[in-house]
Amino acid sequence: MSSRNAVKDHRPECGYSLAELLVALGLAGVVLAVLVGFFTHFHRAAAMQQASASAQQSARAALDYMLQELRMAGFDPLRRAGAGIEEIGAGGRKLRFSADRCDQPPGSAGCPQPQPDGDLDDAGERISYYYDTGQQALRRCLYEDPGTFGADAVSGSCQRLLDRVVANPEAIPLFSFFDEEGAQITDDSERDRIRSVVVTLTVAEPGGAGRTVSRTYATRLRLRNIGL
Repeated sequence: MSSRNAVKDHRPECGYSLAELLVALGLAGVVLAVLVGFFTHFHRAAAMQQASASAQQSARAALDYMLQELRMAGFDPLRRAGAGIEEIGAGGRKLRFSADRCDQPPGSAGCPQPQPDGDLDDAGERISYYYDTGQQALRRCLYEDPGTFGADAVSGSCQRLLDRVVANPEAIPLFSFFDEEGAQITDDSERDRIRSVVVTLTVAEPGGAGRTVSRTYATRLRLRNIGL
């Protein structure tokens, strides 16, 4: 046998060693962890931003709706309907007001434009807003039954105007009432002195991962039809 054929080839084979594979896997794990963290943070930030926008939009829409109706409080051009602020609830949770603005009966299409007739028995002329703390809901009620006048409750034809309404910061009430001089009024027996209302509304929306986003908005409205 030739000695040339007996000599084995000891040249290294192509490939990676175990140490090199472990290092590569470690680096890939680090990169993957960074990417997962980035996308998790991005997802949470997007969810929080969406929740913030939703809370902001909901609160503003509800405030605009309430203010539009509140501007009519006390509207009594014929001077015989007795329209005005009819009740303020304890803790600023309830407000009932009226306006002589329609001459069509309840259940009708109502009056797109004011049509006073000297009474408060027609469609949409007596409105109650009530903050249901247990349900975290703001309710709007028409034709409230006198049985709940002065009570921490409402009745009649009620609908939820807004959900996820939470307590305002620093225990600020939903409705705050003030007289001509700016003094706050909290007693229902003094409601005839009310000239302006501050509505403060806090809405919470789920932001993902068990977190919530709250937004608070407040606005002051001069009751232009009261105290004339």
